[in-house]
Amino acid sequence: MKLSTPITRLSSLVTVAFVAATANATPTVGNILVHQLWPWSQNLKVEYTLTGANPGEAWDLDVQCYEGSTQIDAAKVRSALCGGEGFHSIVGDGIHSFTLDPSKLLAEGATAISAFTVSVGIAGPGDSLGARVEYRVFDLETGEVTDLRRRDFIDHPEIYGTVITNYADLHAGFAKPTDLPAEDVFIATGFNTDNVWKTTKLVMKRIPAKKLTQDGTWYMGPVAGDANTMAEGTSDSGTPPRIGESRFPVRLSGDFFIGIFELTQKQYAMLMNGARPSLYTNETYWATRPLENLSWEDFYNNFLPAARTALNKDVAMPSEAQWEFAAKAMYDGDGSYFPSGIATDTAGWLAMEGMNGNNTNNSSDRNAPVALGGGHGTVTVGSGLPNPFGLYNLFGNVREFTVDVGNTNLRVYYNDPTEQNPAVDPVCLSASTISGVSAPRVVKGAAYRAKGGQSNVLRCATRYAISKTSKYHGDNSARTFGFRLMCPAD
Repeated sequence: MKLSTPITRLSSLVTVAFVAATANATPTVGNILVHQLWPWSQNLKVEYTLTGANPGEAWDLDVQCYEGSTQIDAAKVRSALCGGEGFHSIVGDGIHSFTLDPSKLLAEGATAISAFTVSVGIAGPGDSLGARVEYRVFDLETGEVTDLRRRDFIDHPEIYGTVITNYADLHAGFAKPTDLPAEDVFIATGFNTDNVWKTTKLVMKRIPAKKLTQDGTWYMGPVAGDANTMAEGTSDSGTPPRIGESRFPVRLSGDFFIGIFELTQKQYAMLMNGARPSLYTNETYWATRPLENLSWEDFYNNFLPAARTALNKDVAMPSEAQWEFAAKAMYDGDGSYFPSGIATDTAGWLAMEGMNGNNTNNSSDRNAPVALGGGHGTVTVGSGLPNPFGLYNLFGNVREFTVDVGNTNLRVYYNDPTEQNPAVDPVCLSASTISGVSAPRVVKGAAYRAKGGQSNVLRCATRYAISKTSKYHGDNSARTFGFRLMCPAD
C-alpha cells in the first residue's frame, strides 16, 4: 500500500500548516518537509526545524494530520508513529523528524490517502529525561533488539501501558528508597499485562548503576547491625546452605540491563529449538512460569552461547553485585530486606511473591495451575509487585543463579574495600577461566518453598551456595533454581 501519488519533498500534494505555539512555548517550528520513503518504504517522514529552544529544555509537539479537510483521529496519528524522535521531549535547536505509517492513518475500508496535510507546533514543555533509554526488548522470533526511551512510552501508552514514576502509587505503605533519586523510578506496567513480553519477547530494564555508585557510597551486603547476618567465613546446613555475608562499599563502572522477569520456559524454548527441561509442565501455564531444572553449567555452556548468537548481544548471568544492586534499588535499611518500605510485612510479601513456605511437593503439583501464594510450585512470572526498578519476583518463584563462586569471605576476597578504595565491578572467581571453576555458585533471592520469615527470605543480602552441576538441592521432587538474564548497556 502506498499513497495515491508518491510524496516527495517537492510534491504539490503535501501542504503544511502551523499550529500556533502556546503562551509558555518559546521555540518555533518551521521548514516542515513531508515525503514518502517510496519505493523502499510506504512510510511518511516528517522533518521540521526547531529554533529558539534554550539548551537542555525539552518540548512536546502538537501534531495534527488531515486527509483533505478532514482531520484524522488523534489516536490514529499516535498509533501511526513508527520512528524518529516521536512527539515528546524534543531537545535542542536544529532539524528533527518523526515517521508515520500511513496504513494506520487510513479510514475504514480505504486503500489510499488522496491528499495529506500535516501540521506541527509546540504543545508545551516536555520531559528533559525523555530521550533516556529505560528498557531493552529482545524479539526472540526475529532477533531484533529495540531500546525504548521514555518518550516512546509517552507516545505509545496503548502498547506499554501506564508508567509508574512514584513508587508509593503501587501499594499502600510502599516508599521509594531514600537514596534512590525520584527520576530513576520509571516502571512500565504494560509489560505485565500481555504474555507476549514473557514468551516470544524478552524485556530488560536499564539499571543506572554507574551514576548511582560513582561516589562509592553503595554498600553490598547487610545493613550495619543486622542480627540476621550470616557471619563471614561461615555457612549453615540449610537447603541450600546460606554462606557468609560481608558489608563493604562497591562501585559499578557501567549501567546494565537486567530482565524484569525471571527467564521463562517459553523464552528458553524459543532460543533452544523447543527444549523444555523444566519440571512444571502444565500446558496452560508452563510458558510463563520460570525456567527451572537446569544447572548453572548447562545454562552457562549451552544456553548463553546460543542466546548471544541469536540476539547478537552479550547476554549473561548477572554478577552477585549486579543482582544485589538491582534488587536493592539503593535501599539500605531494615536488614536490607525487600526495598518496599514494608519490610516487616512478611506475610504480605510472601503472598504477593508466590512463596508458600511448604516443604512438601508431589507429582500432581507439577502440572497444576499454581495460585499466587498457594500450591507447591512456581507461579507465572510477574505475579506480585515490582521493586523500585520495576523488577518482579526477586523473591519467590525460583532462587536465581549468579556468575559468582560461593566465597564465604567476600570482604577479605576483595582486599577489604574502603570508602576511598571501593570494590569496583566485583565478581568472585577462583580460577582464570570461569567454565573450569568447580566451586559452588551463588544464588540470590528466595524460592516458592522458602521458609524462615525475614531472616533468610526477604533479604537482598542473603546468599546461598549450590553446585554448578546441580539442578536442585535436597528434595529431588522440587526445582527451585532459575535464572535472570542481564546485558551490558552499550
